[in-house]
Amino acid sequence: MQSTYGIGGHGFLLSPSPAIRVMVTEDKELVLFRGEREVARITPNDEPARGEASWLSAGMARYGEGGPLLELTDGVELESVFLRIETGLPHVEWSGLAAGVVVELQVGVALVAAQPGDADPFFELHSLEGRDEFISFMPMKVAAEEIVINPAPYQRLVNQGKLDDMTFTECAYEHDGKQWRQIFYAVPVDDEVSVVVRAQASEPRVELLFQAAQAAASTLVPLR
Repeated sequence: MQSTYGIGGHGFLLSPSPAIRVMVTEDKELVLFRGEREVARITPNDEPARGEASWLSAGMARYGEGGPLLELTDGVELESVFLRIETGLPHVEWSGLAAGVVVELQVGVALVAAQPGDADPFFELHSLEGRDEFISFMPMKVAAEEIVINPAPYQRLVNQGKLDDMTFTECAYEHDGKQWRQIFYAVPVDDEVSVVVRAQASEPRVELLFQAAQAAASTLVPLR
């Protein structure tokens, strides 16, 4: 079974197992979960990851002198968390890689991967507490300036405009007695390819998801 996405940053290129969720903390640690259980954590250091793991104990390894520290939860095997670990990559912030693009991961949301065989090869970014509150990425084989987002019949238009080189559309609607909001960003990848970044949430998570969606859209670039 192969991973449908990767995690880059701090010298690493990681291929987590498909069942793993990934989250970045305020302290720039990368936390990996299976279900609700934390199974591993990577703490960056002064230097990026280099070379093979140097095991300090049964569940703790360092990657290079002054490099990041990997900690496994008791009873967890490295092979059950990662399909592959590469080092010596650029020293950048934690990022998600999929479908030919890279997106900087945002604090406060968890990356949920597409499963092998899914029609959509991308991941989603989910709110930690909310149900059905997430950020999705929709690759489009069309120039971003040609994308028009119109509210669905049950929605009302809240705002439309342009941010940097991205157009956006914000909508609102009611579902099961709750007020929901959606925002769409049309992000150019090249002259003929774009990605629509969509966030949907109800209060009190609208601000978190909308800020994370704007940051993700602003940092989305082609994977070279």
